Amino acid sequence: MRRWQLFLGIELALTLWLFFQIITNPMALTTILVGVFFLFLGARWHRLRSFNVAFGGILLVLGIFINPAIWLILMIAGVFIIMVITKPGMGFSAWDRKQYVAPVTQEPSEKAGKRTINSWTDRHTISPTYDWDDINMVVPAGDTIIDLGDTFLPKGDSVIMIRKGFGKTRILVPIGVGVAVEHAAFYGTLHFENKDSMLHSQSVTAYSKDYDDAPRRIHIITSVGVGDLEVLAV
Repeated sequence: MRRWQLFLGIELALTLWLFFQIITNPMALTTILVGVFFLFLGARWHRLRSFNVAFGGILLVLGIFINPAIWLILMIAGVFIIMVITKPGMGFSAWDRKQYVAPVTQEPSEKAGKRTINSWTDRHTISPTYDWDDINMVVPAGDTIIDLGDTFLPKGDSVIMIRKGFGKTRILVPIGVGVAVEHAAFYGTLHFENKDSMLHSQSVTAYSKDYDDAPRRIHIITSVGVGDLEVLAV
């Protein structure tokens, strides 16, 4: 509910700004008035009705879209729609259709390098098998689960790096592993250590309580346009 209120409040403020821009911009105001006049002619005068309606509509659209406020209104509306359709519990969300896989791993041997995943849009469930390699993901859009619950992490520091445009990310970390999170988001929530942090064009760094003393640590670095990050101990 708070997000809806925030969205409606921002849109209302931008709409008022749009009216102010139209009134104070002679070109925009004149274009809109002429467009309304031609639309009126099209509604009242049957002769050349199609021309009057089309020409009036074009002028009306041009008069509105030459103002910067309308582009901000549409951009924020688009971001909010993406947030709604990717929210868990919505029937058409990829999150609701995600399959869950968690294979058991063995003690890792010599590292083989780094794993990089690039995908334009999809849902992801990642459960490393056998040897652990640091994860580097680039996901323009989609929901992601990274399950480390049955993974034998090597001693020392391991890294998960995720760069994402839109979508939710959930990372499951074994109990006893120290966790450091560096998260940046244009809009979203970080859930870590049973706390929620709301981010608006912000970045946050947080550590688990046992990070300094843990023999195995994982460093999670994420950068998201719009979406939530959950880091849970399992």
